Parts: sequence; structure tokens; C-alpha cells
Amino acid sequence: MKAFIEAYNAQDAEAVSGFYTEKGALLPPRGKALFGRPPIATHYANAFSNGVTDLKYRILEIDQTSADTAIEIGETQVAFNAQTIIGRSMHVWKNVNGEWFLHRDMYHVLAMTK
Repeated sequence: MKAFIEAYNAQDAEAVSGFYTEKGALLPPRGKALFGRPPIATHYANAFSNGVTDLKYRILEIDQTSADTAIEIGETQVAFNAQTIIGRSMHVWKNVNGEWFLHRDMYHVLAMTK
């Protein structure tokens, strides 16, 4: 997640999408499910162009359910223009040839503050 956060905060949508498996899925709130790296990169590029910045992430729990699968629950905070968006996420990580990738990524918004 540290490298993911660095790519996110550099606003590098292509690098962010590279943290997902080839068939990874992003399930954003109030949006359609996105499958594969190209649509995921487009999602992040749109978020960055709309003013989303400064991701902070706190892992609440990681449960490695098998040698190649782990489930993570975390809390997020991003800046959006003059507001802060606070959210929660669930990630399913998949080990592919010894490297961990996001395979499923679902998040929702808990609050928006000024």
C-alpha cells in the first residue's frame, strides 16, 4: 500500500492501475464495476483531474486466507478541493508469481468534511 499511496499522490493513474491484477475489479461508490487495468486507470485519471489528491490510508486488518489470497480492510482519507472525503475499503489481494496485486477493490464514502 505504501507504493500504491505514492503513485496515487503523484497522480499517476497508469502506475496506480498497475497495482491491480490484469482482471482486477474496482467497485467505486455509486458507480459501475470496472474490470481490467485500462478502465481502472481512466477512473483514477478522472478523479485526479477533478481535484482528488493526498491519499492517506490506514490498515485496520489483514487476513491472509491462503498462500495466494489476502483480505484487507482499511480507512481512507483524500482531499477533494476544499473538502476531505473519509472512506472505508475492502481489498482482496492476489499473489501472482510471488508479487501481491489488488484483485478486488471496493470502497465507500463515510463522510465529507470541510
